[in-house]
Amino acid sequence: MSTPARSFGLLCVVLLSVGVFAGTAAATDSAVNSQFIVELDTNGDANVVFTETFDLTDPEDRAVFEDVRDDEAFRQVAATQLQQGMQSISDETNQRVDRELDVGDATIETVVDGETGIVGYQFRWANLAVVDGDRVVLSEPFSTYDALDRELIVLAPEGYELTSISPEPARQGEDVASWPGFTEFGEDFEVVATAPDIGTYGSGPIALGGSLLLLTTLFIGRDREHP
Repeated sequence: MSTPARSFGLLCVVLLSVGVFAGTAAATDSAVNSQFIVELDTNGDANVVFTETFDLTDPEDRAVFEDVRDDEAFRQVAATQLQQGMQSISDETNQRVDRELDVGDATIETVVDGETGIVGYQFRWANLAVVDGDRVVLSEPFSTYDALDRELIVLAPEGYELTSISPEPARQGEDVASWPGFTEFGEDFEVVATAPDIGTYGSGPIALGGSLLLLTTLFIGRDREHP
């Protein structure tokens, strides 16, 4: 699959079945700075934040970002397209697994961080991971695709820690791991979060940047300490 041209802006970004999960695709400016944040819950559901970044010093990028920020009707259309694209991916996954992945309604917020405009889509992804006793295992749909066109960040459920991760992440803390865009995933992709024994859990997350701290606070709503 090919990544949509950057000049198409946000309208193409929301068509995830075309652009986010990639087979063989060239990296774009969008992929370098954008993120796909997955915060797992103990029941296998996940809160997901999908971000797209815009260089506000570039007139074209600024115009697209301001259109998203100021046009409620546009945001509603974009959110619906995102939800439909992610549900299409879920429907394909449902044919291969024994659970029903389902994508809830998406919402959009915009944030300005210095000279960068950030558009964040949040949605609830039901049954994304498998619950196996005290373990929450994330594999599909990421293991079906060669790569993701943006940074993937996975956070363990609150109180859990990551005990097995493949492929090796670029950055890892006790309960969070990240891979840069176009990291090769494939069938070996798996993230296992385990509930530790009472009294053994300690805080040790990695600093993943100001934009992530801002987004996890704004969209996910769970406080995490960052050094």
